[in-house]
Amino acid sequence: MKSNPKRARQLPDRSVAAAERTLAILDAFVGAGRSMSLGDLEQATGLFKSVILRYMISLERQNYIIKLHDGRYRLGPKLMELGHICEESFDILSIVNPALDRIAEETGETVSFYVREGENRVCIARRDSSHSLKVSVRPGSTHAFDETSISLVLIDFEGVNGHELEDRELFRTTSGVVDVLTCSLSIPVFGASGQFKGALTVSGPIGRFDTQDARMRQKLKAAADSLSFKLGHRPAGGGRTTKRKAA
Repeated sequence: MKSNPKRARQLPDRSVAAAERTLAILDAFVGAGRSMSLGDLEQATGLFKSVILRYMISLERQNYIIKLHDGRYRLGPKLMELGHICEESFDILSIVNPALDRIAEETGETVSFYVREGENRVCIARRDSSHSLKVSVRPGSTHAFDETSISLVLIDFEGVNGHELEDRELFRTTSGVVDVLTCSLSIPVFGASGQFKGALTVSGPIGRFDTQDARMRQKLKAAADSLSFKLGHRPAGGGRTTKRKAA
């Protein structure tokens, strides 16, 4: 079978390593949130400047990268175009629902995901506890803001960028607000560019569910971090890193 010379010219390096270097360079901009010099990229990726420069020439030619007048680089319009396409086709529930399945299985309690709509909290997804005694919430249910941990997260983190959390306390807990027999533990979830997306909540009966339980908090924090990552959030300094390579 003859090779396609045109395709060979378009894809001079089809190795996995080359693809990973390209992604490492692009990911460096996600963590930085600004234009970057070759030195910045060298430090962020572990690649030599000479290697980065070769990739930047190709990325610039395809409009994935723009070289500024001062020699620094920023992300180009091609990525904006891809971002718009991704946003238009993105179904948040396809990411949230599998995450809720895992958390509900791990905790044994009811797990929900809420978003803010004006001055209301809206449940867009939930998984019920496997126990007969449980907190039951219907997806689509809408309630005015109250003193629940869900509302506290939606109010407290509205407009907060996930890249600027520093040592901010993430958990919110409440007990007996809607029902004197139930309590809840909530944590924020972030998306691309650190944008606040909603509240991830575990709720259950007082006595069985302890909102102060360290293992429960660890599970919910890990689940929120994983969900945020899948929604496009990359914490500052959390981009890809690779060993320093010459080629």
